[in-house]
Amino acid sequence: MTYPAPGQYQQVSQVCTWHPDRPTGLSCTRCGRPACPECLTPASVGFHCRACQAESRSTQRVPRTIAGGVHGRQPIVSYALIAVNVLVFVITMVQGGGESGLGNSWVFNKGALTPMFVASGEWWQFITSGFLHAGVLHVAVNMFSLYLIGIGLERVLGPLRFSVVYFLSLLGGSVAVYLLSDVAGATVGASGAIFGLFGALAVTLKRLKSDLRQIGFVLVLNAVITFTQSGISWQGHVGGFVVGLIVGAAMVYPPARSRAAWQWGVSAGVLIALIGLIVYRDSTIGEWVCSTTACRQIG
Repeated sequence: MTYPAPGQYQQVSQVCTWHPDRPTGLSCTRCGRPACPECLTPASVGFHCRACQAESRSTQRVPRTIAGGVHGRQPIVSYALIAVNVLVFVITMVQGGGESGLGNSWVFNKGALTPMFVASGEWWQFITSGFLHAGVLHVAVNMFSLYLIGIGLERVLGPLRFSVVYFLSLLGGSVAVYLLSDVAGATVGASGAIFGLFGALAVTLKRLKSDLRQIGFVLVLNAVITFTQSGISWQGHVGGFVVGLIVGAAMVYPPARSRAAWQWGVSAGVLIALIGLIVYRDSTIGEWVCSTTACRQIG
């Protein structure tokens, strides 16, 4: 056997598949393609080239939660909702000249849910009322509750499904207020949506076979406060909670093979039902005309 003389080296004939200007004596242990060190990644056995790495990633199954969300995804919707609610409250405070003057805020007056105004065409109040609050304590309690409940629930549901639960619960609370409260009363707050998250969290914990005693205590405590304290819209709380239970169950209980059909089918059905209740209430409440001093029913 002969060896190269000192100072002589064997010529490398192959080049990197992705860098033809780079001679290399290395290759992928999976497919055999020649590759330079930059294009190779350590694997459990040998080194894999960038093509094999990409193929492996494309065929790798993404771990999913019971609702179809991606494991480990960071919550973004909960934080965004908290930021929007706080921003809107600051705007109403500035317009009203302080907490005691919120009634002088144009945003507050146009956005608060007042059934006779909704019946006269101000339909946006179904949603805008859920982003308004009557004071610092009101917004602080609601946003703290949203933080405690929303972060964990969004991790399970994923941002899209969490958003659907939140906004359908918000609408459910507003529709209950429209159906059952005084036509001249104004209602504000994110409580309907938050009670919907309570409902969704309860069924999610049940699905995961977790201990329900802690959330059960919180729900009972909130129910007592809702029905015993004045100035609280029990209609919004109940409406949001019922919708959250239904939609939340649809998000976490169906089997994986039919999960999407159940999730979006039930969500669409709940939305249609809520729209139907709005149409029904419109037919019974009549139309109102309001001046700067009073309102009167004309239909």
